Amino acid sequence: MPASALPDGGWIRYGVQSLGLEDRRLTFSFSGSPGGKAVYWIGTQGPYSMSETGRGRYSGSYTLRPSDTFNHAPVRYLLRAPDGSRAEVSAPGSVSSLPGPRYAEVTAPDLGQGVNPVVAGWAPVGGENLLYPRQGTQFAVLGENAGNFLTRLPGEPALPLLEVTRSTAALLPEGTPPTLAALTSAALSEGGTPGPASHFTLRLPLGARVPFLIQQQTNTLQLRLYETGGDPADLNTVSGTGPLTDPLLQSLTWSRPTAAGPLTATLTLDTEQQWGYDAVYDGSDLLLSVRRPPPAPADAALPLSGRTIVVDPGHGGSELGGAGALRVQEKDIVLPVAQAVAAGLRTLGANVVLTRTSDVQVPLYNRPLLAETLDADLLLSIHANALPDGSDPRGRRGVGAYWTQPQARPLAACLVAAVSSELPELGVDSPENGGLHSANLALTRPSTQLSVLVETAYLTDAGNLRTLMSEAGRARIAAALVDGVREFYAGTCSGQ
Repeated sequence: MPASALPDGGWIRYGVQSLGLEDRRLTFSFSGSPGGKAVYWIGTQGPYSMSETGRGRYSGSYTLRPSDTFNHAPVRYLLRAPDGSRAEVSAPGSVSSLPGPRYAEVTAPDLGQGVNPVVAGWAPVGGENLLYPRQGTQFAVLGENAGNFLTRLPGEPALPLLEVTRSTAALLPEGTPPTLAALTSAALSEGGTPGPASHFTLRLPLGARVPFLIQQQTNTLQLRLYETGGDPADLNTVSGTGPLTDPLLQSLTWSRPTAAGPLTATLTLDTEQQWGYDAVYDGSDLLLSVRRPPPAPADAALPLSGRTIVVDPGHGGSELGGAGALRVQEKDIVLPVAQAVAAGLRTLGANVVLTRTSDVQVPLYNRPLLAETLDADLLLSIHANALPDGSDPRGRRGVGAYWTQPQARPLAACLVAAVSSELPELGVDSPENGGLHSANLALTRPSTQLSVLVETAYLTDAGNLRTLMSEAGRARIAAALVDGVREFYAGTCSGQ
């Protein structure tokens, strides 16, 4: 019972009088004997009744009032069991209702332009990260929950409350005013943040670093700027003239869905396959860079000429990866496959760089950082899958590919199609999904280039393992992956 009691840390709300009802509501819970009656106290207030929401799980909700003055108030529970016995316990955490509003600033350093450490992201409670704010971004803090700041994206009532890892931001002094940006103009230039002509860059002088959210669809990028003033009508009068034209940019339109909502830019691109983007701050100017489509190869015999591809053999060194029935390590299986893929891509004209060429450990984020530094077109991470110990290996086998950014999904489909066509005996992982998995992984999250992780086969399936352990089998897998990349760039693969 004590270990299950919430709060398990400090629960704080700032400036309750300015918070909505949902953000003032606290849910208290613990686990105990089923079928009982439970109540709780916050400091000296209570008792408040609780309901058994699941077998032996008791929950109660309290909505903070502007008059509440809790300051590290303890939370205490009492459970009366059906046999008449009583159990009482105090939660390890406490509740505070403190003056506000309060603001904080992101202190975690930016790791590259599009390499986003998972700890730095803002996520709905219990969900996956929604956005990755840049260092120096300021935001409103509604409260704290056991090591996390709580915030909302202003003007987005449909979006949930977001958690910000406490170690990635710092509270600003009491009385600090809110940070407000304002946009009255924009500029478009050739070259990305590193400067290559392979990109165009939209420069937005905001005057402050505010949270932003980018969402990608087939031929659009939508940028939402929070806490940002600016008249969409005024911005639209200049968005299609003079300095804001580019062959790749079909249109740039500004809108504000609601009066309190984010200032929103929609970039419609003259392509249905996007190739990469990132957004960084330069001072208080936000730079959104968009990668251009690769030019057609000058020599048809070298269809990947001019492409820079980073091939990543998963794991290495003390990072073993998965293992099969014979304790064959994933790190040892994928290295020769990746080396063969690199050799095959080079014969097609690509400039290929491997993240490792021997059994060494490469820090996880160094892998996508290498691709970003090289201004690579593609980051391809090669792995072999395995089910955890204790799982039934029957029925899970075959090739699969993981992607995060929508721009990478067509390539993932091409890779799965090529491997399953060349090696049909391997099968396809989760065939109901075509072997494709949307995931939030360090090696698929980067948006600066196409980023895909392919699981070639299962180490925990006997037939798949035989292929992976065979030199001939590994060569066939590598050749199929090369074919998948080639067919993707040629626009001829069956998966697109």
